Amino acid sequence: MTLSFRKLGRFLSKKGMIAKKIFAMNGLCVYIEVLCISNADSFLLYIPSKYEIQITEDMENVFQVSYIEVGEDGNIASDYAGEPDNFDLEKEYDEIDVNLGTDGDKEDFVGHLEENYNHPVSLKDMSKDDFTDLRNVFRQLRRLKFCVQSIKYKLSIIYKNYICCIRRDDTFEGFIVKNFPRVDTRKLIVTMDLETLYDKIESIDIDIITVKEGVYKVLNKNQRKNTRNLQKMLQSETDILEQSEIIYRRKAKYTKYLDGLQTLLTDLGQSERKIIEQLMIIEDKYNDPGIKGLHSDIEKSHKTSKLEADLDRINKVKQDIIGNIIEIKGKLENISLVTDKIFFDVSIMLDQIFKNFSKLSELS
Repeated sequence: MTLSFRKLGRFLSKKGMIAKKIFAMNGLCVYIEVLCISNADSFLLYIPSKYEIQITEDMENVFQVSYIEVGEDGNIASDYAGEPDNFDLEKEYDEIDVNLGTDGDKEDFVGHLEENYNHPVSLKDMSKDDFTDLRNVFRQLRRLKFCVQSIKYKLSIIYKNYICCIRRDDTFEGFIVKNFPRVDTRKLIVTMDLETLYDKIESIDIDIITVKEGVYKVLNKNQRKNTRNLQKMLQSETDILEQSEIIYRRKAKYTKYLDGLQTLLTDLGQSERKIIEQLMIIEDKYNDPGIKGLHSDIEKSHKTSKLEADLDRINKVKQDIIGNIIEIKGKLENISLVTDKIFFDVSIMLDQIFKNFSKLSELS
C-alpha cells in the first residue's frame, strides 16, 4: 500500500507534531523522527514494509540507512563479541508500571522477520571502538526490552551514526546512518509503528513521557541496586556511594528543571490559545457587513496588531523553552544511560572476578 508523506506530514501537523528526520532505504521511508510540540519530546515512527512511503528529491532531512549484522536476540556473533551477558542480571530490568491502554502481546515471535535484510553492513568493517560501543548498546537494549515487552511502544537508542531498535516482536535490528552527525552520547527514544500512531494519536504525547519516566525509574532502581552490590563486593563504599549520589542528585536536578520548563511551556500554550480566541472574535466582529468601512478597518488593524505582536513574543519564548527542554533531556538521557552502562558492566566484571577468587579455596 503506497502512502503519501505529505498527507502524513499534514496529519502530524494537525496533531501538534513535526517530522524532523526521515531515515530511508532503497527509496522507501523506514523510520521518521517525530517531535511533539506539546512536550518537546521525540519518538521514532516505524513504517512497516506493507505501507510504502516513497522518498522524493524535494524532501528535506532525509538520511539513508543500511542494516547492520545483529541477531534477532540482540547478540552479536560470538566470533566477534565473546560470550553474552549474564541473563539473570538482565532480568532485573522488569516491566515498567504503566497503563497505556494497549493489549499485552506476549506470543513467541522469536525467529519471525517482517522484511528481508537487504545488503547488511558487515561488523568487520567497523572500527574496534565502534564495534565495542555498538555491542554495549545492544546489550543495554536487551536489558531494557523487559520494560516494554507487554506494550506496543518499544525503545531505541541512537548513538553516533547508529540506530539500535527493539522491534515490534521484541527482537532487535540495527542501522548505520550515512552522513549523520557522530555525537558521542546515547539518546533514548520511544518507538512505535504507523498503526499504533493512528490508534493512540490522542494520547501519544502523554504515553511517550509515561514510558520514558517508567524506564528512568527502572534505571534509577538498578543504579541503586548495583551500587549496593558493588558496595558489598568492594567493601570500600565511600567513593562508590559518593559518586553515585552525585550522579543521582544531578539527574534529580535535571528532572526538576524539566518540570519547571514544562510548566512554563504549558502556561504559554494557554496564553497563546486565549490570544488566538481574541483574534477570532475580532475577525468575526469586523467581518459583519454592517460595520464595514475605513474607520473599522483601522480599528481592526490596531487591535489585531497588538495581539499578533503578543503572539510573536510568546512564540519566541516557546522556542527558547523548547530548545532548553531538548538540551536538558539530552543530558538526562545520556547521563542515565551511561551511568547504567558503567554500573552494569562493572557489576558483571567484579562478580566474575570474585567468583573466580572464591574457587581458589577449592584448590587442594
